Amino acid sequence: MNTTERPEIWQRTFNTSDYNYIKLGWNYTIETSKTDNNVYDTNGIGYGNQGHTFGDELSETQRIAVIEYLKTL
Repeated sequence: MNTTERPEIWQRTFNTSDYNYIKLGWNYTIETSKTDNNVYDTNGIGYGNQGHTFGDELSETQRIAVIEYLKTL
């Protein structure tokens, strides 16, 4: 995912079967406000969603190729 596409407020379940093995990450839903402790608001101190940006210049095809390669390791 391109860093500009990261949601500001989001929520995921804590069910271990909710992991997406195709995209290699937890499934989540985008929220409009923080309603409880299970909703992450990246505007809070220590909850930023900046992360690394080294893949932002990759095309979608290149991104998928990297993910598929990493799955083989």
